[in-house]
Amino acid sequence: MVVVFAAEVTKHRLNAKSSESFQPEVAARILVAFSSVEHLRRLRLPEYTEAVRRAVLVNQENAAAIALFIESMPSYAELTNQPDLPSLAGTKYIWHRDEVQTSRILFYLRVVPTCVGLIPAHMIRDKVASIMFLYLQHPNEKVTSASHSVMVSFLSSGSGTDQDDRTALKEQLIFYYIKRSLEAYPGVTPFDGLASGVAALVRHLPAGSPAILFCIHSLVVKAKDLCDTAMIQDKSLWRSWEESTEPCKKTLDLLLRLIFLVDIQSFPYMLKELAEFVTLLPKDAQDVLLDDMHAHVAESDDVTRKPVLVSWLQSLSYISSQSSRSESRSKATSASSVGSDELTLNRTMACL
Repeated sequence: MVVVFAAEVTKHRLNAKSSESFQPEVAARILVAFSSVEHLRRLRLPEYTEAVRRAVLVNQENAAAIALFIESMPSYAELTNQPDLPSLAGTKYIWHRDEVQTSRILFYLRVVPTCVGLIPAHMIRDKVASIMFLYLQHPNEKVTSASHSVMVSFLSSGSGTDQDDRTALKEQLIFYYIKRSLEAYPGVTPFDGLASGVAALVRHLPAGSPAILFCIHSLVVKAKDLCDTAMIQDKSLWRSWEESTEPCKKTLDLLLRLIFLVDIQSFPYMLKELAEFVTLLPKDAQDVLLDDMHAHVAESDDVTRKPVLVSWLQSLSYISSQSSRSESRSKATSASSVGSDELTLNRTMACL
């Protein structure tokens, strides 16, 4: 009944051709109503789809309507604190187990990207961001993916009257976004969501932004931790690297893609971080990653970066080979020293 009634309302109140009856604020009310009954929905009726489509289209063109919609979102405190309901008395409330509330927020998270360009920066900061960050670590992958989509859409949003405020806010939010995403990966954070967020931030933040450098450093640190863990669990990790689906492989693949995505100002820092990471790995791991990097560079048609990358890889390969030789010499010296000590001991024992 709710869906059918809303569908009829959209035909009469959300028809821009009828200026007398056109009421854009009705779009926000319809979406809020649908969010409240989202948990009960089992079928995607044509009337439901049409009503949502019309309401979203109106929101995309009306700042007042989208403001009403965002203001209707529950606050962070409301989502995380136990509702004042007699049925919950004496129980411990866990926000991510509230399926009704989760369905409601998922509806919001799916609508926000369609109109994020009209949401003022202060509403993103005060209302949307805290909810997005909270649900980035929800155990339901649909919800976490929707949260990543909100961040991607905000980073990609175009110019507006508050463009300077939006740019500053984007840089501020990235630090916590990366931290919260990586601390739940692997596990809760879907890799595709993380990868899309990282790609969006390096594309849309100002060149050389500290947020981009923080992202690069955090990914390298995460890759190192994941590789250390994987090498302990799988001794043959590097022999089957190409077919590997380990989180460390996905993270390193993302880093290699970033070589060609980051801005020129962040590019040297990217190479420095990668070089330091590679040189700390065992020799077999270095060889595998260097081969992987050579393949990526060979396939690239980036005439600006390719010459630099070729030279960088040559230097990195040389450092890797030198460290291998030094290690071999060190082992040989140690073996010689041990042999000499044993010979001296034997002679001493013979004299005795």
